[in-house]
This record gives sequence, C-alpha cells and structure tokens, in this order.
Amino acid sequence: MFFRDLKPKPGAMLDVTLAQVHLPVKLGHRDAEKLYAAPLKAQLAAAGLGTVIDCRTRTRPTGEPLGVDMALGLTRASQAALATVAGMLEYLAAPCGSSIRLADSVDEPMVFGRTEGLELSIASDAAPDADTRRDLALLCKEAIQHIGVSRGWDARLDRTLFYFYGENYAEMKDSLSRGLAEHPRFSRASLRRMA
Repeated sequence: MFFRDLKPKPGAMLDVTLAQVHLPVKLGHRDAEKLYAAPLKAQLAAAGLGTVIDCRTRTRPTGEPLGVDMALGLTRASQAALATVAGMLEYLAAPCGSSIRLADSVDEPMVFGRTEGLELSIASDAAPDADTRRDLALLCKEAIQHIGVSRGWDARLDRTLFYFYGENYAEMKDSLSRGLAEHPRFSRASLRRMA
C-alpha cells in the first residue's frame, strides 16, 4: 500500500491544533499541491497525525516564486509531532531553511530541510519553445537522476529558469555541467546556488 492510496474516513471529525509550514522552494510551473500537500496529507493520515488544511504558493508581484506555505491540522501539539512532520517533508525534498511551528506559539519555528537549491538559467532564444525546454529538462533529469529532483521551470523576460534540489549542491552542479557540455545548444546555460 502506498501513502497516496490512503484516505481519511469520510465524516470523521478531528480535534486538531493548527500548525504553519513554510518551504522556501521555487516551483516554476509545478503544482505545490501535487508535490507537497497531497503526499504529506496521505502520510499524516497514515500516521494518525492530522491533515493538510491549506497549501499556497507565494510569489512576488512580478510572478517570481518565493515558496510554499501550508496550514496543517495536527492531532498532537508537541515538538515530537512537529519533528515527525518535518521528517516527512524532508523525505519530499524540503529545502534547507524550511520551517514549521504551532500557529498559536510565540516560540521560534523549528527549522529543517536537507536539500540545497540550484538554478539553471538559459537565454530564452536558446530554449525558445516547449520542445527545446522539454529536451533540456530531460537532459538535466538524467544528469542528476540519483542526486536531485527537478521542481520545474519558469519563463522570465529574456531567460528561462530551471529549479533543482538535492542534498549536495556541488555534486548536482558538476553533473549538470558535464551534461550541458555535451550539448552545444545549451552551453550558454549558467548555474547558481539558490539561497
């Protein structure tokens, strides 16, 4: 049985404490609900820890992604429960600097996350259409297959940005650099660490 197959019992009422989660992740065109909320909801239900109440992607007025915020309803209001949820989110590749706290708490949030962010930037004329972006995304996916995950792409005025997360930034950068070097049309791409 997979976590995605578990469903809360219809009509069941939970006595929950609200918790807030912030993930400083750039998603590009990806859906935060699919990547984080749905799998976390299934894991919480399986562990009897609660549910995901809300999931929103935060962006700047320019459209630049800032992160994902989630509201959780937890059946246990304890640091151990928060640590368990943090572990579940780390399994889903939550980046360094992620945080969780009880909504009514005045304490500092619990900070967690193991993955580092890498942004690949390429001129829009080097990836002008969906087919070229798909080719580049597949090349990158293959290059970091066992060391990182893709979190989508985003189009800016004159650049296309791809977002990747993994536990070792240097290893991801090295693997992507080698993969890009083998394809001259993507040789002008630049790689940088995301804060």
